Amino acid sequence: MNEIYGYVQPPESNQIYACGYAWDKPLLEKTRTASMFQMDDEGDITVLYAFGDKAGAETQHDVCRAVAYDGANQEILFALEATSPSLRPAYNDYAAYSAANTDVTIIRMKSGGKLVGAYNINFYDASISIGIGANALFTKDGEYIFGTQSWGYYTKYQNKTYNPTAVQLDTNVFRYIPDSSECFYQASMNAA
Repeated sequence: MNEIYGYVQPPESNQIYACGYAWDKPLLEKTRTASMFQMDDEGDITVLYAFGDKAGAETQHDVCRAVAYDGANQEILFALEATSPSLRPAYNDYAAYSAANTDVTIIRMKSGGKLVGAYNINFYDASISIGIGANALFTKDGEYIFGTQSWGYYTKYQNKTYNPTAVQLDTNVFRYIPDSSECFYQASMNAA
């Protein structure tokens, strides 16, 4: 792991969860995978994951930017900026427009490292990247709240485009209700 962007220690737990990224070839710094780990309070890494496409993936720059504890479901949540098709299950539906852009992928994990599922949130064919704020993820009443940056945004109800002559980076706070397709373009992923 080359850089850590976020960490969390659940209440009354001896485990710390952190995430960031790892360069596949650190000296070249071309392709990176999102990385996350579980570490006990003795400093031992007990779980380590890397997510993203490596083979022939010169443009894949996956990174995990935030981690949070969902007390209601007793799960650890990791928020990734994903470019790899394997982390974007509806990728073929919008790849012609947004292949090089980043989506948000939220991975759910139980204590001990068991992956239980994931959600991919994207702006579909709007050709807009979503950037996650460093450690800008938390939960409230089973909903995920996360901070992002983008040049515009595109949901099922709203569309904000940018002016190419006066580009302005937008900062957003989104509320996502898992398994709801009401507002966001999204797809669920199994832990398999």
